[in-house]
Amino acid sequence: MDDPLDMAKRDLRRVERAAKRLKDARLELAAAILAASRSGESIRDIAPHAGVSSTRVHDLLREAQQHEGDQPGE
Repeated sequence: MDDPLDMAKRDLRRVERAAKRLKDARLELAAAILAASRSGESIRDIAPHAGVSSTRVHDLLREAQQHEGDQPGE
């Protein structure tokens, strides 16, 4: 039988990996939304394709613009 402490540590590592994948996916979605917006798509058109509300598209667009501004050399 596994030691409960080892199981807890393993589970926490799993949580960390999942959180990283989620963060990466959010950044990728935000970048895709930014690209679609820059190509002329409206927030209303982007929202159903992203599976989120128009309000959330605005939030993600803002995040993408901030993240873009944080990148060195840009």
